[in-house]
Amino acid sequence: MTNAQAFAQTLKELRRAGRIEKVDSARVQAIRSMAASLDEKPFNSQMFHEYLTALEGLTSDGDSDGSVDELLRELSA
Repeated sequence: MTNAQAFAQTLKELRRAGRIEKVDSARVQAIRSMAASLDEKPFNSQMFHEYLTALEGLTSDGDSDGSVDELLRELSA
């Protein structure tokens, strides 16, 4: 699975859970662009760090640490 595909799946689940709103559009597009860029150049460690940080900001619900690992555990359960 590519980063772009994984982000699309994560985004779908966030929307299903009602955790994405129109106000998130710019952040969603920035993360989508970073995912596509990482698919083209997967060894860009700085971009990967920025991608994970942005993804954590998007997935955080304010009640927990909002980690990507936590979200992935929830999605795979």
